[in-house]
Order: sequence, then structure tokens, then C-alpha cells
Amino acid sequence: MRALLIASFFVPVVIAAQQDPTPPTAPTNLSRSDEIRYAKSAAPAEISKDAKVWVLENGHYVVAEQGTSSIACMVARSTATTFEPQCGDAEADATVLAIYRFRVEQRIAGKTGDEIKAAVDKGLASGRFRSPQRPALVYMESSSQVLPDAKGTGHSRFVPHVMIYYPFMKNSAMGILASNSMDVPGIVQENTPMSALIVVTRDWVNPNPTP
Repeated sequence: MRALLIASFFVPVVIAAQQDPTPPTAPTNLSRSDEIRYAKSAAPAEISKDAKVWVLENGHYVVAEQGTSSIACMVARSTATTFEPQCGDAEADATVLAIYRFRVEQRIAGKTGDEIKAAVDKGLASGRFRSPQRPALVYMESSSQVLPDAKGTGHSRFVPHVMIYYPFMKNSAMGILASNSMDVPGIVQENTPMSALIVVTRDWVNPNPTP
């Protein structure tokens, strides 16, 4: 499988070959309406238009729009300089995205990576958190995404993609062979409670469409 980097537990994958000549930078000083717009750009408008939207305020995620569909959107920030719009279905919102929100809040509160991992592991063991009980779909198609690069020292983009989470998936069990082609899907965090099948999609979603 093409070279992938998992910067930390369930941080989006980055492919070194996909780095931009000019590294992207995360939007800053966002208003609540801007944060909502960027969050919804994780998925095509047909998917995200009626979504519940979580926004980060004073170090905690709050629901800014309740929405009327089963989709939930948010902007995750694995580090202080990354920017990761995501939209997921109801199962994703209750599982993987809930853990992601917790991780971001804990990072902002000053916890170390090891402390956060231990807290997530404890939460999974106690039932505070859970892994998906059915395939959980997460969209990451926003052209505004800013992720850790393959070295973990800079910033880059991956490609528009969706992540299908389901526990303990393995590439070998699904007949997925090693490949450098972006047309071949692959599983990250193999054989763990948060394994995810990554499938590249066609187009970016622009959070700043022209009239």
C-alpha cells in the first residue's frame, strides 16, 4: 500500500507525494458562521446542507446548528495549526467524531498525546466511548483541509476522500493488495477498534464558492 502516515490515533492520513508546492495554512479568527461554512464544506452540499454542526468555542465543541438530517459536521484540529473539516453520519457522530472532539478539547486543555490516548483507551474500555457498531461514514472533501505532512513537521493536503470506519478491518481480509495507485482503497489503523477504509473521491468541495 502507498506510504501512509498516521500522525496520531485516528488523525487523517497524509501521502507524501500529495504535498502542495506551497503548503496550506489553516484559516484563523473565524466567526461562528465561518466555522459552520468550513465544517459543512467537508461534504458535498447535497449531503451537508441540513447537517447538525459542531463548532469550537472557548476550548469546547458546542452545537451551533441542530440540523434536520442524520449528518453532523465539524472542524477538527489535531494540532494548533491543522484544520480538518469532517462530516459524518449519525453512527460516526456518536463514535469516531465524538472521540475526535474529545481529543481536540483535551489537547487545548494542555494534555499530552500520551495522556489523551490513555484517556481515550480508558473511555473505550468503560463505555464512555464506543467503536462503530455498523460502518460509519466520514467525508473529508474540503479544499480547506490542512493536515500534518508526511514528516509530521509541516503541512499538506491529502486528496478528497471518505473514511468508512468499522472495527478490526484488515487489508488482507478484504483482498486489498499493496499499491501506489490512488485508485486502490486502503485500511488505516488495521485490526483496531477504529480501523477505517479510505476511498479517494472525485472532487474537492470549495468552502468559498464564487457567486
